[in-house]
Amino acid sequence: MRGRVGAALLRLPAILLLAALLGGGCAGSAAREGAPSAQSHGELLCAPRMGARREPPPAMASGDIDRLVGLGVPRAAAEVADAIGAGEPLLHLAALEAEGRRGTAAQLRLLHLRQAVMDRIMLAMLDVSGMLAAIDCEGERGDQLRVRLQGIENRRARRLGIASIMVGALTAALSGGLSVAGSGSADVVAMVGGLGEASVATALLVGSASGKLRTERNLLRDVREQPARSELFPATVWRYLTRRPGGEAGRPSIAETVVAAWRAAELLGEPGSETERSRAALLFGPGGTYTVEELEARDAMLDLLEASIALMSEDLRMLLQELPAAGGQGPAGR
Repeated sequence: MRGRVGAALLRLPAILLLAALLGGGCAGSAAREGAPSAQSHGELLCAPRMGARREPPPAMASGDIDRLVGLGVPRAAAEVADAIGAGEPLLHLAALEAEGRRGTAAQLRLLHLRQAVMDRIMLAMLDVSGMLAAIDCEGERGDQLRVRLQGIENRRARRLGIASIMVGALTAALSGGLSVAGSGSADVVAMVGGLGEASVATALLVGSASGKLRTERNLLRDVREQPARSELFPATVWRYLTRRPGGEAGRPSIAETVVAAWRAAELLGEPGSETERSRAALLFGPGGTYTVEELEARDAMLDLLEASIALMSEDLRMLLQELPAAGGQGPAGR
């Protein structure tokens, strides 16, 4: 009888180890199979409302920007005016103001030109606001998936934690029982039980929850590739992002600066690594399976892009302050 009990006790450590391994494996499998997928209607909801938006007039020649600067308009204000299609009316307005003409006809002309510039500024502000809302929406899509995946990983960690406690408790009970029974296998039980606990701890480090996210309308891809015309960004915002300050070919555009910031922060992974290549294919592609870490990187990239576009509002405000007031009262706001 005593021999049969001892043999059964010796088999229990192996059963414990197998249970621990199966428990950890099932938890990881559940995390993968139970991972949610982003709904396609969420992407449609976040799609920018491009509609029948009118294109701004062609960009001004560099000589015209220099003329604006010569008429007293700061270069930064002249460049943002060009980006939003207000460069030509602003040039005429500044030239007419410099001539100092008075009279009803001149005043009406000044008023008309000033209103044309104001209309462009207002449309550009609405474009910026709409684009920021679209980026926020894209970020929210990723955040919702990330929160759900983190919930799956937290539940998995709790299950494996409970399994580790059970393995430790049963190992202690078995090794203690065998010691009392005078069996020499207590050390073997303790060793196998320790191995079981280690396997549970290892299961916590292996595998992670993941879920699908569709990104056919990928804002990040356009910023990286910088096509001449973007179907996802308003023309005013896109021209602002891709213009080169001062018209100098050697100076980076805002979009290029954003991409450089992504790489400097290693949001795509270590430069030149396989991680960078695979993550770039995911983040700049039409969608795929994301982990929590990849969703966090995507969110950080969207944040940098959003901050860069938000700064356009400051440039528009500066342009508004420099706008000559009709009637020869000098720049507005002064």
